[in-house]
Amino acid sequence: MTNMQHILIIEDDKTIAESIGFVLEKDSFSWAWHDNGYDSLDYLNDNQVDLVLLDVGLPDISGFDVLRKIRSKSNVPVVIISARDDDADQVLGLEGLGANAYITKPFSPRVIVAHVRAQLRNFRAKTEPKSNSKFGINEAMQRVLFQNHELTLTPAEFKILSHLIKNPNRVHTREYLLKVMWDDGPHGSDKKTINTHIKSIRKRLNEIDSSCEHIETIRGIGYSLIE
Repeated sequence: MTNMQHILIIEDDKTIAESIGFVLEKDSFSWAWHDNGYDSLDYLNDNQVDLVLLDVGLPDISGFDVLRKIRSKSNVPVVIISARDDDADQVLGLEGLGANAYITKPFSPRVIVAHVRAQLRNFRAKTEPKSNSKFGINEAMQRVLFQNHELTLTPAEFKILSHLIKNPNRVHTREYLLKVMWDDGPHGSDKKTINTHIKSIRKRLNEIDSSCEHIETIRGIGYSLIE
């Protein structure tokens, strides 16, 4: 799996999307593009995305509806890019639906990338494990420490838990955790496999500290590690 931060562009204008993507690549981001809302939501469900650039005027459903669906299951940063510049739309996007920023067209792709970097910094500051994190990871030995106790984990459980630890307080779909477990390669497992591994990981954590729920189940979607 790549360590590059991955940006999803949801924009019905191919020229605009490609101009943003070109600058993102120059700044060492990876990116994907979809020109409609439903395909974008499917992509978000199956892939790890670090930030979404979202146009409001899409051909199938409104960008506001896309944002509403994103926020029902994820706190991924979303930057709205729109030709609609009236106050009501900006207030709806930012305060009503939880967008992180609202940029009106026309804009410079360089300005978009500056916003991307700023929002990713803000998101990391809110979600990255603090210095007093209960977890420690030894990648070379494939070991996880929890409150200074080593956990007994299978290789698959190590991959899942270490990914959750590195991305706390974020919702991770079962589909994506399957990709994590199989290093993005082909597999024949179904989503119930993840449920089984999470159950086992929870058992290991609760053997050390049963005072609270360490991994939250997001009903019908996936899991989130609570830090």
